[in-house]
Amino acid sequence: MEVARRADPAGGRGISHGTTGEAPTMSENATTTETANHHLGHGIVVGYDGSAASVLALDWAIETARERGRPLTIVHGISTTGTGFPAMDLAQAQPLFERTAREIVADGARRAEKVLEVNQIETQYWLGSAAGQIIEASRDADLVVVGSRGRGRLLGGLLGSTSYAVTAHSHCPVVVVRGPAGEDVEDLPEPSRPDPEHPVLVGSDESPGSQRAVDAAAEVAAQSGARLTIVRVAEPVIPSTWTVIEAGAGGAALEDPDTILGWAREGVEREGERVRRTHPSLDVTTEAVLGDPGSVLAGLGQDAGLVVVGSRGRGGFTGMLLGSVSHRVIHDAVCPVMVVR
Repeated sequence: MEVARRADPAGGRGISHGTTGEAPTMSENATTTETANHHLGHGIVVGYDGSAASVLALDWAIETARERGRPLTIVHGISTTGTGFPAMDLAQAQPLFERTAREIVADGARRAEKVLEVNQIETQYWLGSAAGQIIEASRDADLVVVGSRGRGRLLGGLLGSTSYAVTAHSHCPVVVVRGPAGEDVEDLPEPSRPDPEHPVLVGSDESPGSQRAVDAAAEVAAQSGARLTIVRVAEPVIPSTWTVIEAGAGGAALEDPDTILGWAREGVEREGERVRRTHPSLDVTTEAVLGDPGSVLAGLGQDAGLVVVGSRGRGGFTGMLLGSVSHRVIHDAVCPVMVVR
């Protein structure tokens, strides 16, 4: 049975429905599906617009839903601003927008049905803020997955794009999956996933945010049978701060890289021991590196199935949506990146 509902969490008009392949209708029995699946929540939420980048994100989300036995919610939004039809009454354009959006999510659902059970899939589309709807859905989700196009360009644009806004404000972890722009999806390499051959790599600085990231990374590694590698990247001390820091450290020669790395090794090993206590069967390795945290983590992610970072660690500015490290990793890493708030 297919049902539908109206939703307006972000100033737009939305419709949610099942995957029977029929056009959604506004039904008085709209609560039937929601009541039946309420205990499951949205599960894995993925943004989908039919582009090659979003197809890769969808495929990644489908496989994650299969592995975890969770529902998959495919979402699409059409902004009614900047449509190129300023003189057109929105009421006149709305049927066209809705039909287009319905076709897009139906296409995504058909792709998902090749792997998942039909009753495991939900689709949503709306007119209004795409970011707002996804963020709202993230309140009741395990994970949000979004696509990106090319190096340094998130799906939909640069900073301030839907993907960037979702990553910065989601109520659950967000995975960004890269896909080059303007290419046929069938020609693109399949994004890496955590497995016994591809570890989960997580950055740690022992801040509360990074500890949440480490805990999330440990769960992913345990679920996928992957090794967990915890990395502490120590930044060289700026010369102008040596005198102040040395005074507080009893005159230690902090300009010595070995001293800095020694402290980093101690910190990351403490974090490794913490994870080993909570996940005794998990293969956990630790590593301390000297350099720029964002660049190092992105580089080490070349062979990883997933890189996990906190949205902000030590030293982040309160007003920043994403910290400089997580921002850099999202832009530079070639494998999927999970951001944990």
